[in-house]
Amino acid sequence: MGFGMNYAHHQCIGGLEVMLPDGDVVRTGQFGISNSPSAFLSKFTYGPSVEGLFLQSNLGVVTKLSLWLTPQPQAYMACTFSVQEYDGLAVMVDAFGEMKRNGTIQSCVWFTSLIETLCIMGRREDFWKGPGPIPDWRLEELRKETGFGHWYARWGLYGPKRIVQAQFDEIKAVMAEKAPEGTITGVLFADDGGVDAASVPSPHGDMFVGVPSLWSLPLINWPIPKDRAGKAAHGDYAPVIPSSGKMVLEWMKVSKPICEANGVELMADFFMHERHIVLMNMFTWDQTDPEQKEKMQRLYYGLYEEAKKRGYGMYRGHVNHMDLIAEMNDFNNHAYNRLVEKIKDAVDPNGILAPGKQGIWPNRFRHLRDTQKPTV
Repeated sequence: MGFGMNYAHHQCIGGLEVMLPDGDVVRTGQFGISNSPSAFLSKFTYGPSVEGLFLQSNLGVVTKLSLWLTPQPQAYMACTFSVQEYDGLAVMVDAFGEMKRNGTIQSCVWFTSLIETLCIMGRREDFWKGPGPIPDWRLEELRKETGFGHWYARWGLYGPKRIVQAQFDEIKAVMAEKAPEGTITGVLFADDGGVDAASVPSPHGDMFVGVPSLWSLPLINWPIPKDRAGKAAHGDYAPVIPSSGKMVLEWMKVSKPICEANGVELMADFFMHERHIVLMNMFTWDQTDPEQKEKMQRLYYGLYEEAKKRGYGMYRGHVNHMDLIAEMNDFNNHAYNRLVEKIKDAVDPNGILAPGKQGIWPNRFRHLRDTQKPTV
């Protein structure tokens, strides 16, 4: 998952070379034909496609990978849309979701929150001197003081200049109808020879044009007071949710009190695909504080219970939580997990490669699986 036109990275894999646990080497797709001129141009093959077996798994070691890149476009436009009201998120999600599905917007749309913006600008104590997370009334004051919206959407438009401009005009018209109180911006960069990604200044470029950035790293220091030592850490709960304004807003309202009960604000952002979003409930804490560490455990499992009720699976997870996440695949007595573990036993009968990763256990270590929520 990433930004730009080819943001769904796993969809842009043209072929893999993989070493299996027994030492055998296999190539997938047209790459499996030694002299194929389509080796890196097509992922399709005669027979089952198996690339997915080696993504988020422990079935082999990928030694080569072909990844499709995005050609330099003639034009690139850095776009934003924001709303001032908290509940305005629902309309944003539905409007942008429709434009993702009808092809008006072809890149990933990244949604961020007011809290996350403040976290990058400074530390909690810069905005709130009281105990605990920032209360709603103070957050509303900060929104008015800074002029930031409660929710921001950021995305890029890429291609010929006239098409990019036409896309932006369409988006502008749609949002003027669906969310007239919102604010839209678009900054255009164009060059007939192709836009040089390095020439696009921050914040318009960076990861949206394929340039790595650490601009968000300061957010991990959010809870650390400046007058004492501490060791910042961060984690997240990352559910996959349908691209529905009602469901996304409901999740925000469900997860917010869980966060606040454990001493942190709802620091959320998410990435919009055509039909679903991948949400990040971020949380940061001081590793040297045992009480904060315990609260982060409670926070994580509180979010897990709410997600499980709604059938929201996970995009990623810490090694401590892999069994818990995999256990959510409960259809037909966890048939998916049983199938993958049959494959694991076939290609790795000795269970030598990362046993337990992604909740996939080889037979000889299967007794170590733990799907019980720890007591904290």
